[in-house]
Amino acid sequence: MISFDSIYENIIAEIVVFLLSLFLSKFLPTLFNKEENINKDKVFDMLKLVIFLTSISILNLILNISFWDKQELTVLFTLLSIGFGISLVYVYNNQCPACKRFIKAKKRIDEKIIKEFIKEIPYQPMKVWKYSNGKIKKKEPFGDKKTRTEKWQTKQEFYECNHCKHQWDSGHVDTPVFIENESHKVISTNEKDPDEPSIY
Repeated sequence: MISFDSIYENIIAEIVVFLLSLFLSKFLPTLFNKEENINKDKVFDMLKLVIFLTSISILNLILNISFWDKQELTVLFTLLSIGFGISLVYVYNNQCPACKRFIKAKKRIDEKIIKEFIKEIPYQPMKVWKYSNGKIKKKEPFGDKKTRTEKWQTKQEFYECNHCKHQWDSGHVDTPVFIENESHKVISTNEKDPDEPSIY
């Protein structure tokens, strides 16, 4: 039987979830450096709504795992969190910071390479044994440490909104253009993977 105390606690928890999600929907767009509406008109901001819904689903998932422990709610809130999370990424990547539209709004009009640089990344070569199905059996350090070369570019992309013609830029973004492969010694064996399901 559900007690009055548990109902009261759940109501308090949901109020906290609602208020925290509301705060995140107001605060995170500023943290993401999204510009305000330049015309100062009241426009619907889908990014804030998706952040709000994503926060509610994730926080409820945490509550369920920590306290309620109901498997069907875990599945529900996991699926909702994934769905809203994908929507959040899509809206953020495609939304015009001025008019807030995101469907067929963003058009790249120019790109500038600010600088190019090289990273030297140290790594430890490994000797890797593999089962007959290609999965790793075991690995261990092999020889002296080496370095691999990564070539990077700092880029700045410029965009224009197809709807309101507002222009903005991506800021400086570091992008890898070449990553040297690490040198490991791979030993293939005819040994069967014990975790591989058998058809017999």
